[in-house]
Amino acid sequence: MSGYKALYRKWRPAIFSDIIGQEHITSVLKSEIMSKSVSHAYLFCGSRGTGKTTCAKILSKAVSCDNPQNGDPCGVCPSCLAAESTLDIYEIDAASHNGVDNIRELRDTVIYPPSEMKRRVYIIDEVHMLSDGAFNALLKTLEEPPEHALFILATTELRKIPATILSRCKRFDFHRITAEKICERLRMIANEENIKITDAALMLISRLAAGAMRDALSMLELFYMSDHEISEDEASERLGVVGRAVVFSLLDAVCAKDSSRALEVISEAYDNSKDLGVLCSELSDTLRDILVTKYCKTPEKLIDATGSDIDRLRAFSTQISDEKLIYCSELCEDMQNRLSRAVFSRRTIIETGLIKMCEEKLSADSSTLLSRIAALEEKLAKLSAGTLVVTQSAPAHTTPAASPAPTNEPPTASKNEYEAPPLPDEPPMPSDADMPFDGPYTESEKPKTVPKPIAPRPLAPRPIAVSAPASSAEEASGDRRLMDCYAEFVEETEACDKMAASMLEGGRGYIVDGNVCELELVNPIAPMLLARSDKAACIENALTKVLGFAPRVKIKFVKGKEEIQRQDLSSLLP
Repeated sequence: MSGYKALYRKWRPAIFSDIIGQEHITSVLKSEIMSKSVSHAYLFCGSRGTGKTTCAKILSKAVSCDNPQNGDPCGVCPSCLAAESTLDIYEIDAASHNGVDNIRELRDTVIYPPSEMKRRVYIIDEVHMLSDGAFNALLKTLEEPPEHALFILATTELRKIPATILSRCKRFDFHRITAEKICERLRMIANEENIKITDAALMLISRLAAGAMRDALSMLELFYMSDHEISEDEASERLGVVGRAVVFSLLDAVCAKDSSRALEVISEAYDNSKDLGVLCSELSDTLRDILVTKYCKTPEKLIDATGSDIDRLRAFSTQISDEKLIYCSELCEDMQNRLSRAVFSRRTIIETGLIKMCEEKLSADSSTLLSRIAALEEKLAKLSAGTLVVTQSAPAHTTPAASPAPTNEPPTASKNEYEAPPLPDEPPMPSDADMPFDGPYTESEKPKTVPKPIAPRPLAPRPIAVSAPASSAEEASGDRRLMDCYAEFVEETEACDKMAASMLEGGRGYIVDGNVCELELVNPIAPMLLARSDKAACIENALTKVLGFAPRVKIKFVKGKEEIQRQDLSSLLP
């Protein structure tokens, strides 16, 4: 049988003083041991790898130690030596023994006194996994246990513990261990185990452990048999993480709005079998570190990074605005949510997300708009301060087009402008020489009557109706003028027949060849409805009142450029 032990088991603390990062708990427990005021039930809660089970085992030895040393078990007395194999320390895994029958069995055995130790200790790990019935069965025993019994409950899910259990236990909250303390502990263990590894690699392990000492020791074990010094890059490769260098390259591309470079970095990471989910998580963590660096005077206390990395983070904090940092962080969160559900398109999700980071105009989120507004405000501030130089590209060398010859003709009206009909030319006024002052006029000398010029009638502004353009045949047929009094014609028709007037809404009329009135209507049923003789007579009477003559009426339905139907009403009139 192999005598090898995992590092986290081999280096499990045997006394309270060896537990790092939980001094607020170990100091209280050591005081209770020395004063012999140990409670009957304890609840240890906290994240994984923070020392809950280890602290419970040390406490179970210390309460029975014959000669405790400043609250720590001595390790040499018969009780300490028997602690590893005694039946008086009963450890239960509640994840697999979570039924009512398991708790009933415990309740039946708790009445018996210990055989080797001073107290019988029950360590229930992952106690939140117990069923409701098991919790209820434990209540009475936990409230009034025998004097020799000691219960130590450990959990990572405090919110799942019933309030009736919490009120019967002395609760201790275990904190996450800082990366600096983990790194110090790893350095000591690496020196003792003769593991050659750099401080940067140990800091990387400490940062990835996320406050769990057990996880850090498990990662350190990957380099146990190495015959050379492990660098940070090699540690990143073995641990399967992307590393700060790749994340910094992505942020450089985002700052420069270089989508091509960002895609190249993603391609390199993908070809090197890097986990894209880990890449997205590290990018999100780095954005958080940049925000901390931007708003904190001493970010070293809140960021697990080396001095050179903090310098890079400070540089990024000056290049990236607050709005863009928040936008990129929200985008990373969205990518992580999509990656958790994706199976085949993980690379596409990362690439599209980074393109959105580089090109903010591709997203319409409110955070994107805030980031773009902040960039515009920054440019305006630089322009007002005179620190932004605006360069203008040279015009292309093209052959200048010949300018049109000047003419005295007025500019042509645009297509959508209403052009009034031209006024008749005024005859020239007679000069004084042509007007004699004496004697009767002869027939040839009698001056002609000069007509008084007629002032044009002002035209009221009205919306331009959209209709199909006239075909070439219609343009060639002769004069085709817009009927100016179409609105008056609709009112006259409404006085006669409201339904017929509703068919005329939205249309327009033209005078063709002097005596033909052509109506273009947009209602598809207008030609069929207005073909009735009574409505046709109403329309012609209204046109006669408005135009002053009886025209020949033609109706057609237009839809875009396509003429659907044409109807001549002349044949229907009497």
